[in-house]
Amino acid sequence: MTFKPLLLSAAIAVGLLTPPAMAEEAILGHVMDSEHIFHKVSQRFMARLDELSGGAFTIDYHPGGDLGDWTSIVEQVAQGATQMTMAWNHSELDPRWDVAVLGYVASDWETGKAVYGPGSVMDGVYNGIMEDMGMVLLGTIPTDFTGFVVRKGVDVPLNFPEDAAGFKMRVPGMPMAIERYKATGFSPVPMAFSEVYTALQTGAIDGRAYSPPSEVLLFKDVLSTYVFTRENFEHTFWLANKQWLDGLTAEQQGWLRTAATEAVTWAWDTAEGESAIWLGKIREAGIDVVDLTPEQLDKYKGFVVSVEYPYMENIIGTEIMNEIKKAAGIN
Repeated sequence: MTFKPLLLSAAIAVGLLTPPAMAEEAILGHVMDSEHIFHKVSQRFMARLDELSGGAFTIDYHPGGDLGDWTSIVEQVAQGATQMTMAWNHSELDPRWDVAVLGYVASDWETGKAVYGPGSVMDGVYNGIMEDMGMVLLGTIPTDFTGFVVRKGVDVPLNFPEDAAGFKMRVPGMPMAIERYKATGFSPVPMAFSEVYTALQTGAIDGRAYSPPSEVLLFKDVLSTYVFTRENFEHTFWLANKQWLDGLTAEQQGWLRTAATEAVTWAWDTAEGESAIWLGKIREAGIDVVDLTPEQLDKYKGFVVSVEYPYMENIIGTEIMNEIKKAAGIN
């Protein structure tokens, strides 16, 4: 009667049978809807992770902000209450993070990928910042170049700083954003993303800065115009809690990093093509898309660079800033 148990033990000992993988579940939460690239990347990641782990590594997925505003979810990840998120630079946690929104570093998608994409010089910079906050960077996700939206009933500023006088521009709560929009003539209003729609509707603000095309339609019924200044190349951050990640087995870490890297690579390969699609949808919704003339753009860019580059150099150091300036073609 001991024959079968003995055979089973022997099979496991020589590797003929493999014990089942340890089960793991992690929370991934972000604030964007099903149309956003965050959701598309998340879906690819979860499907691949399930495939690699044979169903042993599962994700408790929370899109649409049901875990809170994006800043609070980043803080949850830093503290370990949530394992992963996709979000923007949260400069209240570390002012160095504002280097992510430095204006006019990239002039096209090729330079955007070279500066911010997989294996770029900024990968190392970001990883150092994340580690100091108790997090790990799983990858950067490209969104698009950004501009600003204008609510209905408000004159559209195109000449700076004169047209921007008195225009209440919503900015995220980071000091460099306030400095940028002061320099270009606006009245910057720091405000949580979750409050933007109501503020546009009531006239508490006249526009929202740092808006890529994919986010314009979130406010479509209250907008007249999208001014596509292309003032910075928005890329976002896929973050994981470092202590949690370090506590996974080597096999689990391998599954997770492979699935994440493949999803991020897909995002960089496809995001550029999405830009024209979103601009088409904006126009179809009855919102004007306006580009600055070369003269207007040069003047606007001059204000942004003159205030932001010295500001960021004081925070992040001359050596890194010189690399960024070289990439941007700025002396």
